[in-house]
Order: sequence, then C-alpha cells, then structure tokens
Amino acid sequence: MKQLLFIVLALSAIYAGVWFIAARGLDRGLQAGLDAATTQGWAIETESLKTGGFPSRFDVTARNLSVTSPDGGLTWQTPWVQTAALSYRPNKVIATFAPQHTLKIGHQSLAVTSDSLRANVDVAANTVLSFDSMTAEGQHLTLTSDTGWSVQTARTLVALRKLAPQANTYETYINLTDAAIQPALQIYPTGSAQVVMDATLTLDRPIDRMAFMPARPLITNAMLNSIEATWGDIRLTGSGSVTVDTAGRPTGRIDLKAQGWLTAVDLLANLGVIAPGSVQTIKTFVGMLATDGTVTLPLTFANGAMALGPVPLGPAPILRLP
Repeated sequence: MKQLLFIVLALSAIYAGVWFIAARGLDRGLQAGLDAATTQGWAIETESLKTGGFPSRFDVTARNLSVTSPDGGLTWQTPWVQTAALSYRPNKVIATFAPQHTLKIGHQSLAVTSDSLRANVDVAANTVLSFDSMTAEGQHLTLTSDTGWSVQTARTLVALRKLAPQANTYETYINLTDAAIQPALQIYPTGSAQVVMDATLTLDRPIDRMAFMPARPLITNAMLNSIEATWGDIRLTGSGSVTVDTAGRPTGRIDLKAQGWLTAVDLLANLGVIAPGSVQTIKTFVGMLATDGTVTLPLTFANGAMALGPVPLGPAPILRLP
C-alpha cells in the first residue's frame, strides 16, 4: 500500500512539474508572439496576461486588451478575453469573450454586446499552428454603430473550416436568427429576418500564426454556394462566384431569385444601396421579368461596379477579411 501511495505521489509530482514547465513555455511563447506582432506593426496592449488552469487545463486570461492592425483600420478593445485548452489537447482552444467590447473599422465604431459569446478553434499540432476550424456563437448579439444604426440577433453562428485538399481554401457558414435593424426604416418588412449563407473563400496564403503579419490575407476567390434570406414577404435565394483583385474589387456573377421584390427594392433604396433616382427604373424593368411575384436576375460585378441585370447599382463592395 505504501509503495502504491509513493508511486501515486511521485507521478503527481512529475505531472505537476510537467504542467508548470509547459505553462512557463506557453507564457514565453505568448510573449514571443506579442513581440513578433509588435515588430510587424501591430499595436497590442494588455493590463495583464496570466496562465492558469492547473492541473487539467491551460487557461490564458488577458485583461483590458487592445489590438490595432498595422494600417490602423481595425481596432478591437475588450475588458477581458479568456482561452482554455485541455493540457493533453492544447491545439483545441475555447475562447470566451466579455459581454461588451468595441470594434473600430475605419472611421466607424461598433459596440458589441452579447449574453454569451464564445468560439471553438482547432489548429494543427505543428510549429505554425495551421488553422483547421472555428465555430463562433453569440446569444442576443447586438452591434451598435456610432453612426446611429444597430443590428440585433437572437442567435448568431459563424463557422469556418479548412477545405482540403484545396490550398488556402475555407468553407464559411453564417446563420443569423431573428435579426432586426434599428432604427425603423420607412419601408420595414414585418417580423424579424433570418439569414443562412454557405460560401467558400480562397485566400492568397494559408491561415496560421503568421498569416496576419504584417497584413491580413487577401481573398482571391469567393464562391457563394447558397444564401437564403427571409424578412416579412421578402425571400431571397442565390448562388454564384467572383474573383477578387488585390484591391478587394470583385468580378463575377451571382444569380438571385427574389419573392416580394417590390418591398425589397424599396428597402434597398432606404438603406442607400440603390440610388433614389434608380428605384422606378428598376421596378419597371424587374416587373417585366417577374412571374407570379418571383423574379430571377444576375447580380454582376465588373470594373469596380455592380449591376442588377442591365440596371447599374453603383460601386461594388470591397471584399476583404476584417
């Protein structure tokens, strides 16, 4: 019995020693990563960065964290964020975020709130930590812009996974449940909106621990496998693909099918997507193509502009990773 007790105590001591050595190694690795990011132009500030979780996990908590991209176009600030990984599976990480944080994109500031915002991230067990998959979920998520608008969802789910064997290709899935826009618009469909999107993105390089140093990867191709959005009497489905140049300008075509398209045209005009002077032209043109209240039209992108069928809609959106 005494020998068994001695063996258990010895193994426990060895395990504890291994955990503390690994934890110190993790601390040094995190600091080295922060130093490398700073060298590449990222501005990262944190009040504290601590590792805990003994004996079964590695928990890393950063408090009062602020991260700004090298070009200054993206800043994320949060009171705290915590990552947790089992000590025997350190490449599978669960990240938990504070209920409130701030995201600045360009000249716009977004306040982000959620009852529960977390992400599961899996990376390969190699030196560059190659990305494998991520699932992020938020309950009662709200984005509030300092320009006066906000979007609320009952549930937000975003998933991203590496799509083998294609190089630098990732499948993306987005599901927004019971989404609402505030303030109310002049044209406002009844009820909340539901959005489900499945897309495939190809980047100019793989996602790993060095991918964002100094700049974020560029999208080279975006394939919309499917999208379905419903809001009141509006139902929109579509699929297609575009290539993307180094400036983020898309070229290609997405085939859209819409029900409740009269309401949709007015809504897009209220959102500023369609110029007011084009509304009647679009309604007249689309009306000639509609069958039983449903219309199918190509949304095309070329030379930095986009068009719905033959009707110009204005500048095309820039497609870049956040």
